[in-house]
Amino acid sequence: MCAPAALIGVLGSVVSAAGQKAQSDAAANNAEYSATVEKINARSRRFEGNAESERVAEKYNNLQGKQTAGYAKGGVDPFSGSALDIFQDTSEARGTDMSTNYSNAESKAVGHENKAKQYEYEAKSQRQAGKIGMASSFLSGLGGAVKGMGGGGFGSALKIG
Repeated sequence: MCAPAALIGVLGSVVSAAGQKAQSDAAANNAEYSATVEKINARSRRFEGNAESERVAEKYNNLQGKQTAGYAKGGVDPFSGSALDIFQDTSEARGTDMSTNYSNAESKAVGHENKAKQYEYEAKSQRQAGKIGMASSFLSGLGGAVKGMGGGGFGSALKIG
């Protein structure tokens, strides 16, 4: 009479273990998906930073072209004296703006990469927890089935029937 109850207990523990594993796998898959999204976001921030740097460069190219045209119109040599100083200041401002833009974009990208690493670690931990939970559920159910069959523990006799 105890054998069918024990069998049901073992089957219950198998189902419970499978449920634990499925739940942890789902959480791990979600974390892996989030990691992938964060990696895409990191690439996007870099692409946006590069595009913004190109806009900054174009802005300064246009400004230097206007400066050159203005000096030429006024009969000033743009490559000497104070005109050259202004050109150099414009070039420095261009470099500063582009560098700042790069740093900001890279900082955002690294933030997304760090978040992706966090999600990857979370997925790994979820998978490990699933294995432990699965084993725990199975062994707990198996122990309950053995106890229900009259096995009280170490050194006790197993009674069947």
